Amino acid sequence: MNFISEDQLNQYLFNELDFLFVLTMDGDIIHVNLAVDSILGYKKETIEGSNFVAVYPSEYKDKLSLMLPLAAKGDVTSCPYPILSSGGKVMPVDMKFYMGWWAGENVLVAVGLNLSAECFSKEVFFNMFNSSELIMVLSSIDTNVIYNVNSTFVKTVGYTIDEISGRTIGELGLFVNSEHLKKILFKFNKRGRAKGEAIILAKSGNQVICLFSLERIAIRSEVYLFVMATDITQRKHIEEKLRHLNFQQKLLADVAQLLNKQGNFGEIISMVLKLVGQHTNVSRVYIYQNTEDGRHTSNTYEWCNVGINSIMNNFQMCPVTVAPSWNKILNQHGRILSDSINELPSDIKVILEPLGVKSLLVYPLYIQNRLWGFMGFDDCINNKVWVEEDIHLLQTVTNNVANALERRKYVDQYKNSEMRLRLALNGAREGMWDWNLQTDQVFFTDTCFTMLGYQAEEMSGKSHRWQDLVHPDDWPGVQKAFANHLKGRSKYYECVSRVKDKSGEWRWILDHGKIVEKDAKGEALRAVGTHIDITKQKMAELQLQESLTTKDKLFSIISHDLRGPVGSFMQIIELLTSEIEIDQEMRTSLLGELKDMSKNTFYLLENLLNWSRSQRSEIEFAPRLILVNDLVIENVSLLSGAAKQKGIELRFAEEQHYSAYADYNMVNLVIRNLLSNAIKFTPQGGSIQVFLVQQDGFIKTTVKDSGVGMQREVVDKLFSKDHYHSTYGTNNEKGSGLGLMLCKDFVERNGGSIKIESEVGKGSSFIFTLPESE
Repeated sequence: MNFISEDQLNQYLFNELDFLFVLTMDGDIIHVNLAVDSILGYKKETIEGSNFVAVYPSEYKDKLSLMLPLAAKGDVTSCPYPILSSGGKVMPVDMKFYMGWWAGENVLVAVGLNLSAECFSKEVFFNMFNSSELIMVLSSIDTNVIYNVNSTFVKTVGYTIDEISGRTIGELGLFVNSEHLKKILFKFNKRGRAKGEAIILAKSGNQVICLFSLERIAIRSEVYLFVMATDITQRKHIEEKLRHLNFQQKLLADVAQLLNKQGNFGEIISMVLKLVGQHTNVSRVYIYQNTEDGRHTSNTYEWCNVGINSIMNNFQMCPVTVAPSWNKILNQHGRILSDSINELPSDIKVILEPLGVKSLLVYPLYIQNRLWGFMGFDDCINNKVWVEEDIHLLQTVTNNVANALERRKYVDQYKNSEMRLRLALNGAREGMWDWNLQTDQVFFTDTCFTMLGYQAEEMSGKSHRWQDLVHPDDWPGVQKAFANHLKGRSKYYECVSRVKDKSGEWRWILDHGKIVEKDAKGEALRAVGTHIDITKQKMAELQLQESLTTKDKLFSIISHDLRGPVGSFMQIIELLTSEIEIDQEMRTSLLGELKDMSKNTFYLLENLLNWSRSQRSEIEFAPRLILVNDLVIENVSLLSGAAKQKGIELRFAEEQHYSAYADYNMVNLVIRNLLSNAIKFTPQGGSIQVFLVQQDGFIKTTVKDSGVGMQREVVDKLFSKDHYHSTYGTNNEKGSGLGLMLCKDFVERNGGSIKIESEVGKGSSFIFTLPESE
C-alpha cells in the first residue's frame, strides 16, 4: 500500500472539493477536511468518532465492513462504492486508501476524489467528455434536442456539432429502426435510465451497431439526458462470420451425409440442391448433364426459390454450339463467376437475360476425366456479390456432388462386379474404403491418406496400415462397432476415432460404412464406407465440454467451500443478535472467529475469481522487468501479521537483487498464495524461509516451511486440473485448492516451472522459476 506523507495530508485538510477521512486502524474517523463539511454536510464534531461505514449507503455497509480490515493490512487499496451526504444524497467518489502518520500514531487515510457532475467546471467536464472513446451525446430530457456531442461521435457518425446542434435525435434519422429508439426512450422515461442495442446510420450511409446507455446527469443544477454508446459493429461482424462458418460446416456435413445415404438418388440430389439453395439464398440451383458425345446438354436437376419460375423443361437437349463461350470459360478458368451478366460474352448474355438472371456462379462437373456437365447457382433478384467463403463452399459442394455422381455411375456400371470404386472426394477431404471380407483386402482412396498429410504414393498398396494409424485406445471400439454391424445389431457401421497424421498429431476421423453385399447364406462379402475429417468439430466439442467442466467445478467449489463459512456466519450472527446473554469474553471470541472466517472467505473468493478469469483467458499478460526481492519483501510484510498470530518465524534475508522478466501481478499472486499456504500448514512456533538464486538463465524462488508435509500421492495431485483438492490448515484454516492451480498457470504463462518437494512431518518446499531479465 502507498504511504501518504504528513505534508500531503495537511494539503488535503484544506481541499474544498475532494474528501479526506483520517481513520484509526479499526476504521473509526479521527479527523475530516473542509470538503466533508461543505459538500457532504457532516459537521466535524458530529462525524468524528463514528465508524467510516457511517458515510456509505446501507446497501454497501456490509461490504465496506469486510473491506476496511483488508485495507488496514494493505490488501485493498481502493473502494468503488459511492458515499452518502448528510442529506441522503449519493455522491460518486473514487476512494483510495493510504497508510499515514497522524498525531504520533499510524493511521489509515481515505482520500475520495469527488466525481459528482456539479463539482466539475465546464472546462474539466467537456475535456473528459471529448477524450472518451465512447460515443457521447448531451441532450434535453423532454424534447431530446441535442446540445453537444463528443469527438468520438463526430468521428464515428460523421456529423459535426454545427450540423446537429438544435436538432432532435429523431429529426437526424440516426436510428435505422425508429422503433428501437422508441423502446429505449420508453425504458428511460419509465425507470430514469435505460440500456439497449440498436443500429445507427452514419452520414456516409454506413450502419453502425451500438450498445446504448441512457442516464440522467446534473450540471450546474440542470438535469440533462446523457447518452453513451459503444460501437460493437466489428464484434457483430465477427460473430456473424463465425455463425456463417458454422452454418457452412453443418451444410457440408448434411450434404456429405445425404450423398452417402442409400435410397432414391434423384430425391437425394434434389434434397442437396434445396439445402444449398436455402443456405445461400440464391434464386436457382441446377445440374446440367452433357450427352456422351458432348454436343448437347440437358437440365436434369433443379431447385427454385420462392417466386422463381422453373426453366427445366425449356432446356432439354440444347446444342452446346448455341453458347460456345460457356464450355470454353469452364475449361479455361474452372468456373463461370459473374456479379453481373453484362460482364459475360454476348452469346451467354443473350440466353440468360430473358430468364431474368442477374448474376451467377457455375462449376464444371468432371466424371471419369470427362466434362460430364455443370452445376450452377443463379440470382434473379440482385447482382449478387459472391464472397470468398461462399465461392469455396459451393466449389466444395460441387465436388461432393461430382463424387456422388461418379460413385453412382460406377455402381450402375459395375453393380455386380468386384471393381473398386474410385471416388475423388478431395474437395470435401472425404475418403472412401472398400473392404473385401472374403480376402480381407481393403482398398482406400487416396484422400483417406492425403487428408492425413501423406502423399498418395506413400501409402499405395498398404491397406493394413490404417490399423497402425488408429490410436491404440480407440481400436477396440472400432472393432466392436463393426462387429455389431456385422451381426445385424446396427443398420450402419459408424465410429469416431483418433488417427495419427504424418506429422505425428492426432486427428479425429468419422468412419461410416455399410455391408453392401452378402452371399446366398446371408454372410457378408463386402463393405463400403467413408472417412471424414471432423477434427475441427471435435475440437469445438471438446472446448464446449471443457467450458461445462469449468462451470461444474465452479459450482462444486461454491457449494463445497462457501456454504460452510456462510452457514457459520449465519449461526454466529444469529447468536450475537439473539436475546441470549453472552459474556464479553465469549462475544469477543465470536467476533474474532467471524473476522477470521470473513478474511478467509474473501481470499477464497479472490482465488475463485482469478481462477475463473484464467480459465476464460480474460487475464491480460503484460510482462516487464520486475525485482523479485521487492515482491517477496512486500508479501512477507503483508502476511507477517498472520504468521505472528501462529508464532511462526517468517524470514527473507537475501541481500543480492534478482530481476526477472515477467508479469508483475501474476508473480505477486503466486508469491502471496505460496506464503499463505505455508502459514496455513505450518504449526504454532514453526518457521518459513524464502530463498532466491540465479540458475541457468532463470530466477529460482523457494518457499520452505517446517509444516506438516505431504505424502507423494497428494503432491502428485495438487497441480492436476482434473483433481479438486481442498483441506484444512493447522488452525482449521479453509482453502479451496485453487491457489496452487493458479500458481502453476501463472508461472507457466511467464515461461517458468513450478514443483513441490515435501516430506510428511518435516515440511514442504514450493519452488518456481521465472526467466531472468536480459
